[in-house]
Amino acid sequence: MDKTDIIKIIEEIRNGASSEMVESNQLDLKRYPDSSSHENSKKKLSSLLREYAVAFANADGGTLLLGIEDNISGTEAITGCHNYDIDEMRRMLFDGTKPPIIAEIEEILQREGMLIAVKIPKSPRIHSTSSGKKYQRVGKENRLIFPEDETSLKVAKGYDYTAGYLLDVGIESIDLLEVARLRNWIEKYTPASEILKLDDTDLLKSLGIIREIDGEDRLTIAGLMLLGKEQVIKNNMPQNEMIYFRFEKSDVDPVQSTYMKLPLLKSIEKIWDFIEPFNSVHLIKDAFLETPIPSFPEDVVREALLNAVVHRDYTLPDSIYVRMSPHKLEISSPGSFIGGVTSRNVLTHPPVRRNPLLAEIFQHIGAVNRGGLGVDRMYRRLLSYGKLPPEYPEINGAVEVVLRNGTFDEAMARFIGKKANGGHGWRLEELIILHHLRRNDKISTQDASEILQRTQKEASETLNLMEGVFLERVGTGKGTYYQLTHETLSSIGEKEKYTRIKGLSEEQKLQLLKNYIETNGKVTNEETRNVCGVNRDQAKRLVRKLINEGFIKQKGQGRGAYYEK
Repeated sequence: MDKTDIIKIIEEIRNGASSEMVESNQLDLKRYPDSSSHENSKKKLSSLLREYAVAFANADGGTLLLGIEDNISGTEAITGCHNYDIDEMRRMLFDGTKPPIIAEIEEILQREGMLIAVKIPKSPRIHSTSSGKKYQRVGKENRLIFPEDETSLKVAKGYDYTAGYLLDVGIESIDLLEVARLRNWIEKYTPASEILKLDDTDLLKSLGIIREIDGEDRLTIAGLMLLGKEQVIKNNMPQNEMIYFRFEKSDVDPVQSTYMKLPLLKSIEKIWDFIEPFNSVHLIKDAFLETPIPSFPEDVVREALLNAVVHRDYTLPDSIYVRMSPHKLEISSPGSFIGGVTSRNVLTHPPVRRNPLLAEIFQHIGAVNRGGLGVDRMYRRLLSYGKLPPEYPEINGAVEVVLRNGTFDEAMARFIGKKANGGHGWRLEELIILHHLRRNDKISTQDASEILQRTQKEASETLNLMEGVFLERVGTGKGTYYQLTHETLSSIGEKEKYTRIKGLSEEQKLQLLKNYIETNGKVTNEETRNVCGVNRDQAKRLVRKLINEGFIKQKGQGRGAYYEK
């Protein structure tokens, strides 16, 4: 928070705002400690600085603004700071925190007195006071961090939980059948991989499943989750669980329930074994070819499961849930999005890894793409099949992906397949826009920006590239939008839709314009374009016809011209 922002907050206090109204996760206001005893004042100040420095450093950073009462408002709340020593405050912070915190301390002179802003940066480490107390800023409060909460905080700060190890779990806990399963996965996804030539021990070391720690070979937590014996996993990693429910008529009472605390590769395979018998397939017949379109494509389900496994928060005691019904498949995993990823940018945000070692193992296997293209692939496959794209609903404390088995758009699937066979290399952005226009008459640059999860400039470039091939532009300026061309609509069996969305006949446009003039008394060229959805030259032509009919007369010249009855 810079000085300008702080001064704005001070002005809000003067104007009647209370501290409660302006405080936040990154700002707190406090009276500068004052006591008849100088030593008591120093102790209070030192305690205050230590607590807030630790709390802010362990969260997102923040500013402690000293010299303002936190329980009143108006100018009386601004009491200022007296008899302070900036260098001494810095020493208090440095000596009173572990690891030491270095803060920026700034004096801000106001007419009511001197205020002091203590600015604490966000830290990649976990800090405590010199007495061992650990705080974290949560909302407008400083909360104590208890030992059971530290692992979650470490993960939030970048600590890799899966790269750690458990003292009582050694490499003898590895299930050799799971090692064989691991080799099968590598052969499936990267058959030419050199690591297949290694013996089991060297293979596991090359993947990071076994690591030398303090001079001893240790089974990492990632390795335990992937290859551990079932009983060892149940005893030591109860959160390494997947739960599968299948529903038929009711979304409340499952007809099948399975709870699995198994090695991860085995769990993923079993989930697909449960899904496959109920995964109906539709055949698209084209000449001598038949293209199977499953309700839930296997590669899409695999990507969704791998994302859940790789990105979930293993410090939470919850499970991964897979819920299958005739109309949808839901996969949810514990832990919210991290690193700036949200449900609104999951398609385009650079990959952020909560469990780096586990992610790297799946990358080396070849099951997960290093570039974080899993979500892209899910979108591409579903849209190519004429299906709805994956959905990511907003859920606190979890990430969920929903795969719909709704309306199957065979005409769109045929069109996409035919173009691909003809040599068109589909870009994902094209598929998303076509899917949108299949269900909507038009799309604006803003609409495209939202569904593509791109900037408006990037969305505009995509629309321009598609213009003349699949799209045609309608209108000008801010009113510009795009619609499918006659050829595209004809190809997907909606030739009559073009006539409907193309707009009104000229006679209808003239009548629409007359109605507007009757209501408003006059009209400009820009208003004509907006009312009738035409360009500048077309608007001039419509206006000229009304002038020739004697319905309106021109007033003014050039840019100031308008037309009235």
